[in-house]
Amino acid sequence: MNLPKPNSSYEPALVTRAGDVMPNGWQLLADEDTTGADGPHVLGFERALRDLDGLNGHYGVRINPGDDVRLLEPFLEKITLIEVAFPGYRDGRGYSTARILREDLAFTGAIRAVGDVLRDQLFIMMRCGFDEFLVKDRDPAGAIAAAAQRFSTTYQGAADTARPVWAQRHGIGA
Repeated sequence: MNLPKPNSSYEPALVTRAGDVMPNGWQLLADEDTTGADGPHVLGFERALRDLDGLNGHYGVRINPGDDVRLLEPFLEKITLIEVAFPGYRDGRGYSTARILREDLAFTGAIRAVGDVLRDQLFIMMRCGFDEFLVKDRDPAGAIAAAAQRFSTTYQGAADTARPVWAQRHGIGA
């Protein structure tokens, strides 16, 4: 009997919150790699803090748990993409990173979840402000569609525009 592979054994696919599966045109640069005009580059957090001031163009930045994303505020105009790393599904610091970017820093570029991104996390990631997901799933577009429809109401506010059920009940923010 042939059983389907578990979702975590599939190659990661880049999918948008609209469910579009797309190629990943960004290249993560090591600290010793040189930047050039040959494509969009993602810089590590420390390198971004050190080098972005002297760079022209638009770049991406990889944020790891423990990095203080607020330090990027002076460079947000040069940052097109922020990748938030989830080294394990139990590490939720990336959710706070996305909310800080959207709500406190008013970042309008793309926020991408990378690493151990699971189908069960997508709904909350979307609420926190993520636009793109590098997810291992047999049906990445279906995972996004299922996540978007999982709940019809929410109990707390987030970076998205959904009104919490308590605000609806009391006519707040209508």
